[in-house]
Amino acid sequence: MTEPVVLTSLENDTLTITLNRPQRLNALNPELLDAFDKAFEQLEPTTRAVILRGSGRAFSAGHDLKWSAEQADQPPMTEDEMAATTDRLHEITRRIRACPIPVVSRVHGYAIGGGAEIALSADLVVADSSAVFRFTETAVGLVVTNGFTAVMPRTAGPVVAKEIILLGEPFTGEQARTWGLVNRVVAEADLDDEIAAIVRSLKLKSPTALRLAKNLLDQAWEGTTEEIMRRETLASVEASLGPDAKEAAAAFAEGRDPRFAPRTDTPAR
Repeated sequence: MTEPVVLTSLENDTLTITLNRPQRLNALNPELLDAFDKAFEQLEPTTRAVILRGSGRAFSAGHDLKWSAEQADQPPMTEDEMAATTDRLHEITRRIRACPIPVVSRVHGYAIGGGAEIALSADLVVADSSAVFRFTETAVGLVVTNGFTAVMPRTAGPVVAKEIILLGEPFTGEQARTWGLVNRVVAEADLDDEIAAIVRSLKLKSPTALRLAKNLLDQAWEGTTEEIMRRETLASVEASLGPDAKEAAAAFAEGRDPRFAPRTDTPAR
């Protein structure tokens, strides 16, 4: 029996979504994209985090060129069909942005083209030190999607963005971190522990506050400063009156999150 091209696992209030075409380095084809979209339907009201990962030797090698070659004998697509195909790719970012809880990417090996777009669309991205990113779209006659013609200049800057997208050269996880595309880079052996620590930290936070903060950050470039502050006011009211505000504040005050506990090896001033 053939394994699903996307695996889902819901354990300990965490949904793990695994791209599962290891024989093709998790290359993206319509079947995988549809399954990725449906995987988010596994979210439960109690789910606190989503982890994206790839099986085998890579996160994802991007667009499946073998599948594209197989389509060469088919009648050419119309403009509407081409637009629909591109819009299907955009569902990656839409799903991640619409997800009410934080999405964390676990990146190892290659994250190429559309695979890089999936990985870097997450709210938090952790890569191992051997990870390689690359946007190869222009080399294969495609254009970067999922909003990265806007995301890249805003994060890495317009000069670096044009180098990444126009030249399509590979770059390391550490370079991606320096450019603001990746949050953390760790040794391969420490990758799962780092992901687990981040998820534990997220679970100590108010789910309501995380959802609202994520929405605000996703809208950061939309509207004037006054409009942004009005959104922040509404979100602040909703968060402070939420059912989990007191518990989250207590967790922080009691130092239950070791990442933010007061240091005991530094003398008081």
